Amino acid sequence: MLERYRLDEIALIVASLTTPHISNDSNIGQPFVTAKNLNWLALDGDIHQLPKINDTKCAKVPAKTIILAKNDVGQAKKYIFQCEQEVYIANDLVAIIPNESIILSDYLYFFLHWYQPTSDWTRLHHIMLDIPTMEVQANIAQLLKTSQLLLKNKHTLLAVVEELPLHIQNIAKQTEQHTSHLNYGFDRLQTFYQVALHKIFTGELYQMKP
Repeated sequence: MLERYRLDEIALIVASLTTPHISNDSNIGQPFVTAKNLNWLALDGDIHQLPKINDTKCAKVPAKTIILAKNDVGQAKKYIFQCEQEVYIANDLVAIIPNESIILSDYLYFFLHWYQPTSDWTRLHHIMLDIPTMEVQANIAQLLKTSQLLLKNKHTLLAVVEELPLHIQNIAKQTEQHTSHLNYGFDRLQTFYQVALHKIFTGELYQMKP
């Protein structure tokens, strides 16, 4: 069973009004996220390395907030970051704070990755979502997170296998076969991940007969 909502019915959309001047060695308060370091964060940067502030004039958003750069919306390459702690945001960012009694932050995060907003950020509230039960959302989010984590670690896992002949004799041929199988498996997983996103968020998954 799906329920249709507009994004601003299930999430608070926040844009900061001020950007403070801070030194690079600032280390008090909460991390301060800007569009510049959002790109770095979205590519697995460490949020604890960001400058920290304690400024009541800036927008402070809670953990599980999803952040986009204003200028990225509508661009070919978009960076979307899900906060695991409270942060301050600059005025070049948009924060989407989900109402987790209706939609899980993880589920909304994957939806936005699939949806890739193409309009002006001020029109984000017009986005329509068809939302399943909380239990289904949790199961879907877990499946997608596991797939994403495996894909993210593809090169590390392959490198480990390829280095085995350096430590164990007479397994070069087996290692080559395992590497080939792993590459094939990762290609299949990437395809599965993209197909799953499409079927889930277009509602096609829920129309399929058991």
